[in-house]
Amino acid sequence: MLRNWKWTTVIAAVSLAGCLGTAPSGGSSTPGGDNNGGNNNNVSVSTGGETTGDINNTFDHPNDGIDPFTLLQRVQTEGAPEVSTKMHSCQKLKYATVGNVLKQLGVNMAATAATSAGALYKGASQAMGAPNYGARVAEAIELTTAGATKLFDILTEAAPEILTAMPNSAACKVAGASTSLLDSGGKCSLAGISCIQGSPATQAQKDLCDNIVGAASTPAIGQTLAVATLMAAAHSCE
Repeated sequence: MLRNWKWTTVIAAVSLAGCLGTAPSGGSSTPGGDNNGGNNNNVSVSTGGETTGDINNTFDHPNDGIDPFTLLQRVQTEGAPEVSTKMHSCQKLKYATVGNVLKQLGVNMAATAATSAGALYKGASQAMGAPNYGARVAEAIELTTAGATKLFDILTEAAPEILTAMPNSAACKVAGASTSLLDSGGKCSLAGISCIQGSPATQAQKDLCDNIVGAASTPAIGQTLAVATLMAAAHSCE
């Protein structure tokens, strides 16, 4: 019985060592060490391409030979880490903001029909992370699966209303002229896409819109899918 216990202890110790890895030993893997295997700067470089640090010196980090000019270019493009994490992060659109955007685009937010965008919006407050001031619960900042599903449903149902209201919408007029999603040739217009997403449209977005409209079974379905797709991409960080 004692022998079995000893073997169990040995096996456990070997398994633990395999998981944790082998620490670099003495002067063979430590640059700058003295004759006694010490480390003058408390930093040892392992053979696996990583530096094992000391609490008084540095931290554990890989030594993959990253070109400093590559790092410089990354910083110049993305910004310093403390800046890029703020500029390139993406927070979900606030619940109230979604309602304001839809209202500005001509959606009837007071609609009561079960499948209307207005009714779906009112019933989706919890799923979309709206604040609950009575319970002292703040607005959620991240888009959840449930919230994204509700948002896409709302945008899909709102698309026909947006298409109908677009020519008369003050927010969509360009130099006083009305705007529609499709131009006279039946192709998506850059002005119409810009109105839908609230930012200047690109040729790639126009091509995507044309593909969606052209691939649908009917023009009405194609335009509805195009509006919902463009708005989902613009307002969901996806």
